[in-house]
Amino acid sequence: MTTEETAPRPPINWLNLTFLLGTLLIALVGTPWYLVKHGLGWPEAVTFLVLWLFVGVSVTAGYHRLFAHKTYQAAWPVRLFFLVFGAGALENSVLNWSADHRVHHAHVDEERDPYNITKGFWWAHMGWIFFKPEPIPKTVVRDLAEDPLVRWQEKYYVWIGLGVALGIPLVVGLLTGNVLGCLLIGGVLRVVVSHHGTFFINSLCHMVGRRPYSTEHSARDSAIMAVLAFGEGYHNYHHSFPFDYRNGVKVWQFDPAKWTIWTLSRVGLARDLRRAPDAAVLKAKIEVQFERAKERLQKSVHDFREHQEQRLHEAYASLQTALHELISLQRRRPKAQPAGEEEMPHETRLGLTYRALEEAMREWKRTLRQTKRLDAAAA
Repeated sequence: MTTEETAPRPPINWLNLTFLLGTLLIALVGTPWYLVKHGLGWPEAVTFLVLWLFVGVSVTAGYHRLFAHKTYQAAWPVRLFFLVFGAGALENSVLNWSADHRVHHAHVDEERDPYNITKGFWWAHMGWIFFKPEPIPKTVVRDLAEDPLVRWQEKYYVWIGLGVALGIPLVVGLLTGNVLGCLLIGGVLRVVVSHHGTFFINSLCHMVGRRPYSTEHSARDSAIMAVLAFGEGYHNYHHSFPFDYRNGVKVWQFDPAKWTIWTLSRVGLARDLRRAPDAAVLKAKIEVQFERAKERLQKSVHDFREHQEQRLHEAYASLQTALHELISLQRRRPKAQPAGEEEMPHETRLGLTYRALEEAMREWKRTLRQTKRLDAAAA
């Protein structure tokens, strides 16, 4: 037996176990009963929707991209908003949440990964929360602990979280005369929906979906989960470029957190938005496409494979040369040329490199289409 198989499980966290299963049971049983008995009124519907939106964007744009990964900087009112409504997710303080998440990225799919998908769907989804793990060193989040607002949230997290999650629905219910509906729909059901929106990123997005940017980790892109989790579903991209404030890197991809951060930057409430260079993103995609094309070629007839392999490697080499040149030029600042020196201007070289990259991309796409046709013929 391996060390992992014989290692005892950590002690059960009865508070987490009771809370997560209790709220889930109340939501599954209470919501249908209430809707049949009373119907859905505007107070509980509006309370649910507003809290779901505010809490969701606070977890994704705040807890995740601002605090855990520091993909941008935000003004204190924005940080305060994210800390208050992020606490309303009842997923822990930002210090503890970020510590778990940073360890997850540093040791993804390994034993030290808190929600390690190799231990199974349910462990990654919520089982890991039912146990008391070894405490994570505070040095992992030392930078966050220097923020007075973060320290304030850490100190009063329980009260802030309960105030948002249940206090706001209670107040709305008292004002509208619909306490039970607001607490059940806007409170408990909203908490459960927010929980599992996050949990499915840790579980399903490491099991189901595409891996266009890297096959070295289990994270996958899922457009469906992006809709359900405020853009977090593009998880393969995120694990490949965790410093990028975007998860949906393409313009058309659904990523409300990305749009929120960009909008905040437009009005002066966010700055220093970090992005992965386009050339680096393209290079990652090419590497994955190259490996998959080689795998497809192994299934084709030898004579065809030999010819196509040569073409594939030539197209790959040409594309890599253009990409390396582009990355080098993008990193290098244009320099004023001394009088009489005839070196090609930086802008001209950049334009020529882009043109060479476009041509290499056209040839690369033609080559990939050919390997796919050979793979289909082999099948």
